[in-house]
Amino acid sequence: MTVTKTKGGVEEFSTQLSARIWGHRFKDGQKGPEYVLEFLNVIKGTDYDLNASSYSRNRATGLRQFIFEGDKEGAKDGVVSLSEDQKKTLYSLVQDKEEVSVIREFFRNLEVPLTDGHGKIANRSWYAKSLYPLHESLLFFEIRAITNKKSNMKTYSYERNFYARGGELFFLMLSYGTQNYPELREQIEERLKYLLKRNRAVEHIVNKISSSLKDETKKDETYPLKKVDETTKEYPFLPVDNDPIYTEFAEEFYQLISLNIDIYEMFELMISLITFQLNRYMLKRSIVHDDDEINYFFDCLDAQVAPIRKLSAAAFSDNELLVKNKFEHFFEETFKEKMPSEEFVMQNLQSWVNNPEDLVAYLGLSRLHKIRKDKVIKQIRKCKTYNDVMMKLYQVVKDIVSDQLKKNQLNIIRGLSRDGGFGGYRRGTPYRYFMTDNFIQALVYANVKPGKQTEFHTFLDQLHEKYGFVIGELQAKKSGLYEKSKINVSYFQKNELALREKLRYNGLLVEYSDATAMIRNPYEHVE
Repeated sequence: MTVTKTKGGVEEFSTQLSARIWGHRFKDGQKGPEYVLEFLNVIKGTDYDLNASSYSRNRATGLRQFIFEGDKEGAKDGVVSLSEDQKKTLYSLVQDKEEVSVIREFFRNLEVPLTDGHGKIANRSWYAKSLYPLHESLLFFEIRAITNKKSNMKTYSYERNFYARGGELFFLMLSYGTQNYPELREQIEERLKYLLKRNRAVEHIVNKISSSLKDETKKDETYPLKKVDETTKEYPFLPVDNDPIYTEFAEEFYQLISLNIDIYEMFELMISLITFQLNRYMLKRSIVHDDDEINYFFDCLDAQVAPIRKLSAAAFSDNELLVKNKFEHFFEETFKEKMPSEEFVMQNLQSWVNNPEDLVAYLGLSRLHKIRKDKVIKQIRKCKTYNDVMMKLYQVVKDIVSDQLKKNQLNIIRGLSRDGGFGGYRRGTPYRYFMTDNFIQALVYANVKPGKQTEFHTFLDQLHEKYGFVIGELQAKKSGLYEKSKINVSYFQKNELALREKLRYNGLLVEYSDATAMIRNPYEHVE
């Protein structure tokens, strides 16, 4: 058996390593709002069909140039501007030129604020900005401007920098999760269609602007969501399509969107719920051993009590360790697949020593930076035995590839928790779990039936059983955290009381006595 330089080998070992664990693909540059916006773009592009295998995209170039005129374009000093002809066309639509500025200001105020990991507003070009989805006409896909150096003419192509496929993957989760539940699938489709189509006033204005600026959507140009046959290229995929957690996601998602809440507020709640669901999915996919546990210990005391803050940070770190261990385990399995036997290694070893680039290509490392690649080549040339390959070369490759992939995946996990409002850090302290108001609301709306109530302690127990949430004394004892932590039980009791107060503050808890409190979902279900 001899080695061949196959493209498949390259992809599977390096760039596709994380995709084989979690799916193709998640990227750390995609922010919480962009997961939701990409998903909404997809569902709209399928004409609200969760069974669709492809979707269309809305470019809306002219509309965006109008809204964001004067904003930066690209990494250099360029700015976006309309031509004089375009401006004249827009002015012809109104009686007073000032109305155009008023309309632009209205839409600019709908820009979705995006922040980096330090809370600073992201400095995006106009074509990477997004608007709150008050109507489906305000949904458009990420694009990039390309300037022809000879003619100085600009063209625009779709980009995959911030709409990295996370929204497509969430679409697939809902698609797979409702496969055996046609009624649930139809309810999600119809409700989203209603939410994104009902603002006719916005649609009317957008259509007028887009028509005057000659924006067109090519309905016949579609993009795959699933592999249809061998000719299908560049499509999202999940490693498993029958995970029961997908149905759980679909049920929670529908319960949230079925509430009588305006789309503007609903969008923020979607961000919290969807990012949390994706975080749960990634951690579940990171489990290697049967006794691996996922626990979220929430600091409800706002980092003011050191023992609680440290326990929450430890829980966050433990969950990150699951991700790291999954990489270690999967990396080892993948390397062994490449080196299936001692006979195979010894048959090819001399050839690899003489031509180390062949082995580099076979392992999928051809695109490594020269310094890193040279480390691999140097180690290959030192290999004389099967053990040298399986221990020394293995360690060098793991240090180079796996550590970087672990870092990227941890950034995704942290980004989801930060943008979803269920985790983050303060300067000088590690990441920990906590609950923002939006996350608390999304949690209650997704788990308490519309217009119904649940007893407070029963609710905490349900969250512990379903998600692994640890907040108060009972959950701490059930999970073993109380015994492990060696801290006084009063800390867990204070933590529970703090959550109770947060729920009350958000109008989600009714206290009948010190001993009795009910969690309530104040919204009614919309038929």
